Amino acid sequence: MSMPMARRLAVGGALVALALVFPTSAAATITGGCTGEGHSTSSSANLTTDTIWHLKRDDVAGGSGSSPAAMHRASVSAYGLGLGLPIAGGTSESGETSGSLDGVQVSTYAVLGRQFVVAGSASGDAQCTGQILIIIDDVQAVFTVLGGGGIILGILGLLGMLLFARGERGFANRLVSAFLGALAGVGLGLAAEQFDLLDPTRPIGLFLVIGLAVVGFLTAGMLGPRGAQPLAPA
Repeated sequence: MSMPMARRLAVGGALVALALVFPTSAAATITGGCTGEGHSTSSSANLTTDTIWHLKRDDVAGGSGSSPAAMHRASVSAYGLGLGLPIAGGTSESGETSGSLDGVQVSTYAVLGRQFVVAGSASGDAQCTGQILIIIDDVQAVFTVLGGGGIILGILGLLGMLLFARGERGFANRLVSAFLGALAGVGLGLAAEQFDLLDPTRPIGLFLVIGLAVVGFLTAGMLGPRGAQPLAPA
């Protein structure tokens, strides 16, 4: 990746505190000597120590940061279902120690969800890590892709499992039912995180996905023609 793009993704130097391409911003409670600040139309945040950054849908956000030494590599991940999903990264042969970014439209990400946990790490002549919870205060989770969309996906997955439970038994049907169970778990887990019922950094959501997949596999055909059998006459 070219250094100009790495700067946009990692905001130059600290590359961890500095990934302020909202919400792919990795920073807050930063370790390793890196510092960062975030600002928007309605609020600001000390990304070195703050654990939460409150924003509004119509905000235009940005930030800046610095590191005590040249950083050569960085990665940024968003958390969901207990997994850190890579969303950005960059390298620099010469290394960077500072950077900034402005003009990020929060409304673009308000469609996706109400809150996000993002973390990152940078390495080079020093090592920094950071994590922050970003909350868009005037967004209702139910009207977002991850919130309301997750609920719909969960319901559809559960209904699919029920249909396969009333269908024929067979290994292929079990696999499809397990897949539907996993989809239901993904939808319900992501929605629960948006409603602040689950911590996206904890694997509880992943356990939900696995659990519903197992339930789907085991219940396929259970209520079908070869499932529940009538009792023999006395």
